[in-house]
Amino acid sequence: MKSIAIIGGGFSGSITAVNLARLSATPLEISIIDNNHNPCRGIAYSTRNSSHLLNVVARNMSALADQPNHFVEWLQTRSEYLDTPNAVLRETFIPRKVYGEYLHSLFHWYSALLTEEKEMRFERITDEATDVAVAGATARVTLAGGRVLKADKVVLAVGNQTPAAFRVRGLDVQSPKYIADPWLGWEQKLPAKHHDLLLIGTGLTMVDSFLTLQDIGWQGKIFAVSRNGLLPLSHFKGFDYPDLVDDQTAQGSFHELFSIFKMRYQEARAKKINYAILVDKLRPFTQRIWQNFSLTEKKQFNRHLRTRWNVVRHRIAPEVHQRLENALAQGRLEIIKGRLRDSAEAQDKLKISVATAGGGRVLEVGAVINCTGPKESYVPSESKLLNNLFTRGLVQPDEMNMGIQVNPNFSVVSRDSGEAEILFAIGSIMKGTLWETIAVPELRSQAFRLAETITSQLTDRLAEKSPISEVVEDVIEYSI
Repeated sequence: MKSIAIIGGGFSGSITAVNLARLSATPLEISIIDNNHNPCRGIAYSTRNSSHLLNVVARNMSALADQPNHFVEWLQTRSEYLDTPNAVLRETFIPRKVYGEYLHSLFHWYSALLTEEKEMRFERITDEATDVAVAGATARVTLAGGRVLKADKVVLAVGNQTPAAFRVRGLDVQSPKYIADPWLGWEQKLPAKHHDLLLIGTGLTMVDSFLTLQDIGWQGKIFAVSRNGLLPLSHFKGFDYPDLVDDQTAQGSFHELFSIFKMRYQEARAKKINYAILVDKLRPFTQRIWQNFSLTEKKQFNRHLRTRWNVVRHRIAPEVHQRLENALAQGRLEIIKGRLRDSAEAQDKLKISVATAGGGRVLEVGAVINCTGPKESYVPSESKLLNNLFTRGLVQPDEMNMGIQVNPNFSVVSRDSGEAEILFAIGSIMKGTLWETIAVPELRSQAFRLAETITSQLTDRLAEKSPISEVVEDVIEYSI
């Protein structure tokens, strides 16, 4: 029996495992290695806070590429949504913890069904993968606990990295007043609720932290500082709007595409149309546009347009946006456009100096929380596994150092560019190659394509397609 080791058990790892079992014509032994004790959910969907909502409406959140209504149909089986009309449910921003339950139940339903029907073997291993070695046509995966797994294929579904260490003169990152990771157990590190707090960053991570603080009854003022001082935009109901590009114009240069976008932006502003629709209309082409850019053009985009793009592209539920607006109006939240200059401890507080366009100000806060989001560069990495893979030459950074190099079929490009195709990747680790690679529409497509590639290779059916593949061709919207 062929064996597959999947390193990472969040959305990408779990749904890849499901698709492998669905597509394979022969039994497989599938091992999912993850040290998260909350299986299938990853960091994003492990939250227990009902205020943490999905950033996309329910109708676009099916985890299965060939069953676009699957999530909505699953929601309709739950008691809390029985009385919600289908049209309303499809447009609802569901709590992320509910989506985590969906992924968990989806994996367990398919693993039980396919274990019986196809004699598949599933194993979830609560441990950390620390190394992979390849010899011939097989790989050996070493775990922190000492176990070694032999596998015919290995999938890197490692998810996002932890936030990068934030460096400010005078700020001791070992201080209990500095919270480096706002995703794991950070609430226990907070000072008394009457203290003011400083959140570094004004993006999605800051929004999550703000909601948590509000829900636990935070009494002090919350400051959020970033160089752009911009909050994520609110989602809006879509409307008819002409395409910006087609298959031909999408291959244009950075300058040509920017000119098209700028012209349409000016038209939208003149007609008082929500210009965020422009980013939505580019969505089906974004990966191809990014891949056609030269390295210089990618760096241009990253330097000049990335921040604005992220603000418009990664929007939040209207009810969440309204909570932010209310807090701003009431003075419980303040957004500061500026740059942190230095820090000094003063008894039970930190004095943080912020440089702003108006000169500067000093904030006295009980704690600083790093909300800058996941670290992006992978060299160096905090991961022992990735460092070992780089050292062995099994992976190499992409040209933007946003992840690792992959081939169009998601097999990893090794240092010697060998074509063994034992090691594969999925998700955020491919950002430098694809740019758009963290949202469910992209991830479910990748999980399906990756499973199709691996099962074809393992059963020597490179020219064949499964019945599911025939169905999914017309359904997948965003693929490489």
